Amino acid sequence: MLLKDLISRKKILFDLLKNIPEKLLNNNVSGISVNSKEVKNNFIFVAIKGQKFDGSDFIFEAKKNGAFLIISNNSNDDDVISTNTISTRLIYTELLSSFYEKQPNEIIGVTGTNGKTSTVEFCRQLWVQAGWKAASMGTLGTKIETSSNKRFLRSSKNNLTTFDPAELYKELHELKNEEISHLALEASSHGLDQYRLDGVKFSGAVFTNLSHDHLDYHKNIESYFNCKKRLFTEILQRNSAVAINIDNDFGRRLFNELKSNTHVIFTFGQSLDANIRINSIKQNNHSIDLVLEYKNQMYKSTIGMIGRFQAYNVVAAASICIGLGIDPNLILKSISYLKPARGRMEMISTTHNNSIIVIDYAHTPEALSHVLNSIREIAKGKIITLFGCGGDRDKEKRKTMGKIANKFSDLIIVTDDNPRSESPSSIRKDILAGCSKAEEVSDRNKAISYAISKLQKNDFLLIAGKGHETFQTIGMETLPFDDYTVAKESIRNLKKVGEIH
Repeated sequence: MLLKDLISRKKILFDLLKNIPEKLLNNNVSGISVNSKEVKNNFIFVAIKGQKFDGSDFIFEAKKNGAFLIISNNSNDDDVISTNTISTRLIYTELLSSFYEKQPNEIIGVTGTNGKTSTVEFCRQLWVQAGWKAASMGTLGTKIETSSNKRFLRSSKNNLTTFDPAELYKELHELKNEEISHLALEASSHGLDQYRLDGVKFSGAVFTNLSHDHLDYHKNIESYFNCKKRLFTEILQRNSAVAINIDNDFGRRLFNELKSNTHVIFTFGQSLDANIRINSIKQNNHSIDLVLEYKNQMYKSTIGMIGRFQAYNVVAAASICIGLGIDPNLILKSISYLKPARGRMEMISTTHNNSIIVIDYAHTPEALSHVLNSIREIAKGKIITLFGCGGDRDKEKRKTMGKIANKFSDLIIVTDDNPRSESPSSIRKDILAGCSKAEEVSDRNKAISYAISKLQKNDFLLIAGKGHETFQTIGMETLPFDDYTVAKESIRNLKKVGEIH
């Protein structure tokens, strides 16, 4: 593709690059990168300043490796295009979305502190039930399943909730080539703040909720909210469908700020003025009885999962599907067939004494509170909570999560959860400041085995924090680790030695 053809598709690119020499405009573009080591002949190199490195320091290497065009912020180099006040991150995204031009016809973004992974997965399942070829993209990777039950999962190379732009736009292009018509993707606050999603042609968006998380990055809750809001005010196409949880204070605020917008807004929640109202949620041991009200008609469903908050994720998915114009009767009668996403209130029964083990990704104070609240509603025995907190991340939430576990649990086991470069014992100490009665078992494998050995009749064990993850990051090492697999293996081993029957 010639550079002049690439930039003609995007006004921001045309305005920035229209005056460069004709020779460059007629140059063939073979790739775009922010990594000078990946640059080859006829590449465009965009110099981005990150947390650890400044791309401007690698301009010489990029030229040496074959870059014919260099873009950087405020450069005085005659051979470099200066973006001045425009973010190089935004330019990088726009270049990639132009280079990989194809995208599925219907794309919705889901943002919020909790519930993004479940909501995109529920959207994908509802679309498949309606007969479309659909996909979800986010924390779990890219998942595709058609009505003919052909399915596969592609993992993200960088383990990001919102893919890196180079991976994201190539994936969108490939999904379109694979005839995917509907896509639900997770829109993280980092991804929105770093302009990764500005080239996506969204036709819908969901706001699930907002609470304390990532304040190490955003500094305060107001900045965090404004990053989420960008999806609705700066990225979403005009006249798009929007679904908002108005039971959440920030959701209510977003709704009030968007009311005069051109979007078609569907609100949901237990609030009396919600368009799709949650009339009642009744939890059973392995299911939820849900009654919804839409346009004065009641819809009753039993969903095969636990967790009151899961009902909100289900209704979020249903709301955006209806907002996009799908028959409400079809959607609201299809939700009974939904299945939980991997590592989201994923149940393991020990079978020997009716005790239940739940694996959940809850790694924020609100998520942990919701999960434990839901378990408390149905637990007949003790609640055992096993969790840790990640290193090099928001330290403020550790003590708070300890207090929440202390409030709802009969036994707490504090263990390690991706300590990264921090001292694992220091992280555990921060948590224990909020739950001094907890037991401390540093090795997560041993902690899980120990917790399972403590289970008695009708007890619940919550293994929180990692959910779907299949790794543990300690220092510079990333080691294989899967809570679900470890729990199943622990059950087998304990049965062998007779500690459970």
